[in-house]
Amino acid sequence: MALNNKLKSVGIFGLFVFLLSSCARINTNEMFHISKDSNFTYDSIPHGPLDEHKISAGDRFSFMFSTNNGEKIIFGSSGLSNPTNTNQSNNITTTHDYLVQQDGSVELPLIGILQVSGMTTRALEEKLEVLLSKDYLQPFVQIKVTNQRVIIFPGKNSAQVVNLQNTNTSLLEVIALANGIREDGFANSIILMRKTQNKRAVYQIDLSTIEGLKQGEMLVQSNDYIYINSKKRIAREILKEVAPWLSIFSSSLAIYALVTK
Repeated sequence: MALNNKLKSVGIFGLFVFLLSSCARINTNEMFHISKDSNFTYDSIPHGPLDEHKISAGDRFSFMFSTNNGEKIIFGSSGLSNPTNTNQSNNITTTHDYLVQQDGSVELPLIGILQVSGMTTRALEEKLEVLLSKDYLQPFVQIKVTNQRVIIFPGKNSAQVVNLQNTNTSLLEVIALANGIREDGFANSIILMRKTQNKRAVYQIDLSTIEGLKQGEMLVQSNDYIYINSKKRIAREILKEVAPWLSIFSSSLAIYALVTK
């Protein structure tokens, strides 16, 4: 009888120790945790139009070029011919996708290697038109960044890369494209991290009330990170950790009871 009591005590103590160690592993996949004793403060949420995107390393953009102020683009897309254009050889259109290298340069046809990092798309268009005007009549250039995207974590154990189709995409649109906030996500605790000149600004957004609509309409920009905090399901996580060991423990006790009868 005393031996049984000792075994039970040892078993309970071992289970207690295991529970404590399991607690240390709960919610280990939580990201961007802010310590309570830190002096961290969120940045003020920006509203209104964004600064124009500046090309940087890793960007991809399409380069469309035509002569005669882009007349081939107009007449080609409409299916009509241009009766005033007698020199078709001077009317060239080309479209491809180009990658900006880590040093901020890109290699373009007819141009060669060009430094483009830090330039807006409009500034790059104007520069290319000047360079091409040396050999072509009235060059017309269109540049479009093709890999603008944001990364969103809409709830626990989920993440998605959302490609931006236009420059006026709101936070609510991105959440909708990611199929909404997950069931365990907090609508009142959305963190948006944005790369600025020297750091990443961090904004906290609350969409749980109608007053948060204005915050939801803030425009996102390429390379934003959007993280939606989720509920800490401590009991479920502990049960997940403990269940296999409880099964082993109870089975061991049952076998011991049978053997000692």
